Amino acid sequence: MATLRIFTQYYENYSDTKTPHWKPKGGQTFIIKDIEGDMIMYCDNLKEVCSNLVSAKSNEHFKYEYREHEVDFIGDEEISVAELTKEVRDQFNGEGKYAPKDIPGFEGTLDKLNDLCDNMISHANSAGTVIECSADLDNEWANESE
Repeated sequence: MATLRIFTQYYENYSDTKTPHWKPKGGQTFIIKDIEGDMIMYCDNLKEVCSNLVSAKSNEHFKYEYREHEVDFIGDEEISVAELTKEVRDQFNGEGKYAPKDIPGFEGTLDKLNDLCDNMISHANSAGTVIECSADLDNEWANESE
C-alpha cells in the first residue's frame, strides 16, 4: 500500500466572482492513504490526476493550485520532540558533532582565539563598553526550556 501526498498553494478570493482577486494564503497538503501501489506505478500522468483532484476542491471563494506530489511506499518514520530538542541544544552548546574542532596542524588555535576574544571583551567591558557574546545569549535561549 502507498500514500500519496499532494502539495498545493491555497488562495482566497478577495473580490467578487465576476472580477476575482486571488491572494495566496499558504500551503495545503492533501493525503490519500492505502492506495494500491500498482495503480500509482502504472498511472500515465499522475501529475495531471493530482492537479484535477485539487482543482475539484476549489470554488469561487477559495482555490488550490497543484505544486507537487510525492508517493510514499514505506511509511512515516517518527523523530521525537526529545531528539529534536537534544539536537538543537547540542548545536547551541557546541557539543557532539557540533563541538569545535581544531584544524590539523593548528591544534590549540581555536582555544587561543577564544581566549583572545574573551580578553578583548573583558578589556572593553573594563573600559565601560558593554559587549555581550551572541553565542552566550544563544546558549541561554536554547537552555531556557529546561
